[in-house]
Order: sequence, then C-alpha cells, then structure tokens
Amino acid sequence: MRRTVPLLLLSLVTMLAAAMPAAAAPAFGNEAFQRVWNRQDRAVAEQISGRSWTWGPAPNTPPLREPLLEGVEGMRVVQYFDKSRMEINDPTGDPFATWYVTNGLLPIELMTGRMQVGYNLFEWRTPAKVSAIGDPDQFPTYADLLRFYQNPGAVNPNDLNRPATGFINPDGTITGFNDYINDPATMLLRGDNNHGVARAFLDFMYQRGLVYENGRYVMAQVYDPLFVFGLPVSGAYWVKVRVGGVERPILFQVFERRVLTYNPANPPAFRVEMGNVGQHYYRWRYGQ
Repeated sequence: MRRTVPLLLLSLVTMLAAAMPAAAAPAFGNEAFQRVWNRQDRAVAEQISGRSWTWGPAPNTPPLREPLLEGVEGMRVVQYFDKSRMEINDPTGDPFATWYVTNGLLPIELMTGRMQVGYNLFEWRTPAKVSAIGDPDQFPTYADLLRFYQNPGAVNPNDLNRPATGFINPDGTITGFNDYINDPATMLLRGDNNHGVARAFLDFMYQRGLVYENGRYVMAQVYDPLFVFGLPVSGAYWVKVRVGGVERPILFQVFERRVLTYNPANPPAFRVEMGNVGQHYYRWRYGQ
C-alpha cells in the first residue's frame, strides 16, 4: 500500500520553506576589500546616502585565485561585485595604500577579448557577447562596442562644448540624435586620454558626499576618478535599450574600469549609474 504525506504535514513543510531566509551573500575576502567597499557603499547600504552603488550591495563571489604571472605562485586574490572586481596583485604591499586593492580593466577585456594573466601577458578570447547596457540579451554587447574603443582617443575639437548627439544603431552606424540637445548634462567637455566626456559623467566622478574613512563618516570627494573609473576609452554615445522592460534612450561612455550610463528618465540622484561590469565579466569568463 502506498503511503501518502498528510496534507497538514505538506502545508507545514511549504510554510517552513517559505520562511527560510535566502542564502547569505559571500563574506568579504579580507579586511582590505571590505575597507574599500565601506568607503563608498557602506553609507548606501545603511540608507544614509541617496547615491547609487559603486561596488554593489555585497560580494557576488567568495575570494577567488586567478592567474597573474607576477603574483604569488602565479596567482592573485580577486573578488567579484556587481559593478567591478577587486584585486590584490601584491599581498606584501601596504594594505592601507590606495592601490593595494585595485579594480580591473574589465570593460577593455570584455570588448577586446584580451584577458589579462600577467602585467604584460594576455590570453586571447572572443569579445564578450554580453549586453553592456540595460536589460540582458540585447544590443549593444561589449563585442558590438569594440569598434568604438579608442585608447588613446581622437576627440574632434569642434565637438567640445556641444551636446552629445551621436546615436549608435544596431548595425553599428552612427546617426544624429537631438532629443536632449538642450540638456546641459549631455555637454561634451575635454576629458583625459584625448576624449570628450559628457558633463553628467564628469560631475558624477568628481562629486562630494558622505564616505566612510577611519571608522567614521566624513564629507569628502566620493571617488578618486583614476582609481575607480580609469581613463575614458570611448566617446559618449546614445543608444536605445530596454531598461526594466521599457525602451529608453541612454547616453553611455566606456572607461577603463567602468561603464557609465546617463538615463534622463531616472530621478536626479540615479540618472548616472555604473553598469554591472563585474557581473558581465564573471559571466564571460566563467560562463555563469
């Protein structure tokens, strides 16, 4: 005779499963990683700052060892977040120095397929067919953006102090887009690496706000632009992509370490955000 599970027991099991907490996020790999995260994102996590995430709510992975020719035993410790990957290339250095923890040149690797395994050593892969902006599975992917990669740039001086109007079509052609020519945030200003950079992105990179340093909150410049973003390696272009299922015009620009987007439809504090480069890179590198 086949035994059946009593209905009351089934209901109890279902209720207990629903009440179980979600799996905890991985722990920080070491104090240096947590200290770097704390500076910008602790205030966001504690909801005492209204800005968007710099790294993400928590690590996405445990600490991992990845190949680096110059590292200890040919390896280095890394940890992935939504927006980037933290790295320690030389664990014998000063853990409180600014560049003891770095975040990788992930956008460049994703666009070019050159995966770094040493300071001057690369493993060649296919450029990432992973959506760089907005919802997954749509244009443009990082592979699509390779043709717009310029390092150093070659900005046309006539484009400076004018709004960004270049629009990238799915076939890779560039046409004009004038919907936001009166928005001062789209004005192109001279940036580093011989690129024009949208005012919205420069204002974002040099903003002041609440940061966590030496065990307390202080008002300071939120970002060291070279450390967090790196140099611009593309111009600023418009694309139309789905964001939360809704098609939006988005202004974006690729930097060595981050992809910045400007969405005029967002509330002011969230019009500029950092793309989920850490998620995208992990998917490209590990296929998950």
